[in-house]
Amino acid sequence: MKVNLGDVPCSGYAPQRFDFPALHAELSQTVRDLLEVFVESAVTAESDPAANRFCQVIIVGHSDRVDSAGLSSEQRRAQELEASQLRAESAQAWLFNELFNRLQAQGYVPPVDLASMQNVDIQTIACGSADLVHLVPQNEEQRRDNRRVHFIGMVFTPGP
Repeated sequence: MKVNLGDVPCSGYAPQRFDFPALHAELSQTVRDLLEVFVESAVTAESDPAANRFCQVIIVGHSDRVDSAGLSSEQRRAQELEASQLRAESAQAWLFNELFNRLQAQGYVPPVDLASMQNVDIQTIACGSADLVHLVPQNEEQRRDNRRVHFIGMVFTPGP
């Protein structure tokens, strides 16, 4: 059976900031609660590989447009793509660290790295500024909305 965990946007990065744990601390309780479902789903899947429960999380990184004068369009796109990739990778590391720490606290032997996970898959996608919330941001708040990551997840469990 497939269970959709949803698409949870986490926005609010300051310019040139990529640290997801810092952003996580500033997110609303509602968003943190939604992310908790992702973490616990991953812990449940990885804690007992023989139970045939699987969890997949895709983390999509986004950036705002780089409007710096003097840069070519290729240079701007490269900076946008790099920023979105760094955000996605930071969120991926946060999720893995949460999984690792909780498995260890519950007495399980946690995987040593992403490749060692048996029933959890955490992938990243960098979108650069290809999917802006605000195409022409009018202020810093709208730019922060553009600078975000999305957690998209599914859980697969044996049927009844």
